[in-house]
Amino acid sequence: MNLLLLLVGIALPSLSGWLLVRLCEGNHPVLLRLERWAIGFLLGITATMFVTFLAHIAGLILFTRWGFLSVQIAMTTLLTLARFFQWKLSPRTTAPSAAKSPTANRWLILLLVLLTLWTLAKIAFGSFILVSMPSYFDDTLKNWNYRAKIFAFTQTLDIDTSANGEADVLSSYPPTVPLFKASLAALKGGWDEGLVNSVHILWLLAALALLYGALRHRIGWQWSLLGTYLLASLPLYFFDGLNAYADVFLSGHLLAAGALLTHGLTEHDASRRQSWLRLFGLTVGLLVFTKNEALVLYLPLLLAVFGGGLIFLRHQGRMTLGAARTVTVWTIGWLLVIGVPWVAFKWAHGLSFGNAKAITSSYSFGWQPGVPYVLWVNTFFEGNWHLLFPLLLLLLVVARKHLLRSAITPLVLIVLAALGLQIALFLFTSLSTEALKQTGLARGFVQLAPLVVMLVTFLARDVVKGR
Repeated sequence: MNLLLLLVGIALPSLSGWLLVRLCEGNHPVLLRLERWAIGFLLGITATMFVTFLAHIAGLILFTRWGFLSVQIAMTTLLTLARFFQWKLSPRTTAPSAAKSPTANRWLILLLVLLTLWTLAKIAFGSFILVSMPSYFDDTLKNWNYRAKIFAFTQTLDIDTSANGEADVLSSYPPTVPLFKASLAALKGGWDEGLVNSVHILWLLAALALLYGALRHRIGWQWSLLGTYLLASLPLYFFDGLNAYADVFLSGHLLAAGALLTHGLTEHDASRRQSWLRLFGLTVGLLVFTKNEALVLYLPLLLAVFGGGLIFLRHQGRMTLGAARTVTVWTIGWLLVIGVPWVAFKWAHGLSFGNAKAITSSYSFGWQPGVPYVLWVNTFFEGNWHLLFPLLLLLLVVARKHLLRSAITPLVLIVLAALGLQIALFLFTSLSTEALKQTGLARGFVQLAPLVVMLVTFLARDVVKGR
């Protein structure tokens, strides 16, 4: 029964996301079919929850079954009509094709099949535990499921306040994850821990599908599948994905934004480049409504690479001023439509802009002793990441002469800047407590893991091929 309710609950948001993605692609589709559905599922949930949030604070709906469904039905209808007119008025274009795959040795195929089956078996076992046991992790109980229960039972967007009237820090998180859980509870007519937690399984699968699709645009299916297995084999990423946390959900959006930007800035065909960058604009706009880290940490970084990439393309004469202006306006437009209402809501209710603490007044700056040792141990000597980061460092050294002169240069910049920024925050601010307790440090790396694996896979393939 819960499986049926889950499928019903994701159907309209996923379809809305698919339609929105397809509209952004326009006359020149660039995504593979599996990739389009995966990104449509992720973005569709975030987009429908954002519109639900707007409809609620405007006084149009409550968080009831028909409140959620009315928004989803209206969105799906409008997007279907828009896509129909686009399809009628647009010339037919060929679908994108994946990179050619070399002939594989039968033993390699057998190995990849066995690794795939092993991964699916692990996901199935972890999924059974997730949906059959009550939540017991601190962040789930105090944040994601706690707020989802408030939304479901009060049918409103309650802002928790303390005795002195200040807003509770948890209320400052974007409500996408708990709001979608509340929609599943409303669909069932009551709270069901297994049902509301089951969506985390799909977010993990969507991230894996997105990574596979992002890799297939440039390399064969063997390397793409190997990279996907590498991500699924990371103990902490796998553990986080099959528990009721939101970091894998954010990692999927971040992977989508980074991959779309990388493909867009290195695409040779001008029309396809516009499609890639329009998709990036949509994705980076919705990224703001996932977790606080997206707004204060990843958004400036992605926009810096985006702006620098456009300037470089203009300087090389590979992009017209009109095309650069169009994608810039498109990206800013999505950020204004999504970011401004959310930021205005936070300001109006006195909500903080940090993660667990405000970034405005509670941070102190200076060298944080003890953090380098924790970073060293957590990254290289614990079992969270196997040999991912030593492998990344080795490949960066081997390919150092070509890192900024290849088709993955934007990805290199995104990954290294994101890792460097996180490490700098732990080394020089009072966020060091998150590293010393190995809470925020580990979660930050979970959010970046898909992009790191994507970069490692590309570099490993090039090194093995002798390029």
